[in-house]
Amino acid sequence: MRTVLAWRSVSGRPTDLRLGFGGAAVAAAAGLSAVSITDKIQHGAFAATGCVVVLLLLGGYKVAKPWFVARSESCHRAITFAPMVAYLVVLPAYVAAAVSLAPEQRLLGGMFLISMWVFHVGGGVGEPAEFPLDRLAGRLARAAGLRVFTMCCGTLGLVWVIQELPVEPRYEPAVFAATTFTVGLALLGASLRVFARVRKLSTDLRRHAQSMIRSLEELSFAEGGAERRQLQAAARRAWDELDLVFGNKVETGFHLYGTFVLPGETTGSLEAAVSAAITDPRAEAPAYRTAVEQLRTIRAACRMKNDTLA
Repeated sequence: MRTVLAWRSVSGRPTDLRLGFGGAAVAAAAGLSAVSITDKIQHGAFAATGCVVVLLLLGGYKVAKPWFVARSESCHRAITFAPMVAYLVVLPAYVAAAVSLAPEQRLLGGMFLISMWVFHVGGGVGEPAEFPLDRLAGRLARAAGLRVFTMCCGTLGLVWVIQELPVEPRYEPAVFAATTFTVGLALLGASLRVFARVRKLSTDLRRHAQSMIRSLEELSFAEGGAERRQLQAAARRAWDELDLVFGNKVETGFHLYGTFVLPGETTGSLEAAVSAAITDPRAEAPAYRTAVEQLRTIRAACRMKNDTLA
């Protein structure tokens, strides 16, 4: 009986023991990462250490999560954002490990960098679905920044791999220079394209969110009859335009991978609030207030990324 109570209190809430085990797992993962980088663990041992680190981080997250779930909203925000924080920490450590291998094993280091890019393209650690409107500004910035960062790493890894290919010595300088120049230009163009896309997306989001707010405000002052029906039709068209923007990925035009502007559940909830506000456009109605508040949050998140010329 005491063993059961050591894990959960009488009310069923997790105790501090879960947090302790989770913290110990994260600390062990950090220690193993530091050892693997400083001691340059190689070949199979390096890969095995990486797998152990990942398992420790995931295990620590799973064990400690119930403790945070029982806490306040601020703790909920922390626990739901923890995987992204870990991802942002692991990526530079992974790059540092690859760079540490490069002087002696450039091919292996290059493969590590390429594998990191492939992992990110395959989905990586997704943005948290919780508090999506409050995190929209950071979501836009992280999606672009992480994509460009992993593209740079993948490009560097590709250059290292090409350097290790069997090439006749007299052609090595020309091959290396041509490869670096070509790949570098492609990387620069792709990076500029990603940032331009995010700026254009942010501009469209703010423009259409503002239009939707104005449509609801005008509708709330309508007297009724034909005027109200016309304004309701205009508000529905404004929502259709905004909904089209929500259907885009942030950093890529390919829908097989990338980060959606907002999770589908959030978009559906906002659509329901907007539809209810159009049907009952009274300014004091709960649905109207909810819709306008969420639209203003979207507009504010895109304020610093406007570029009408992108």
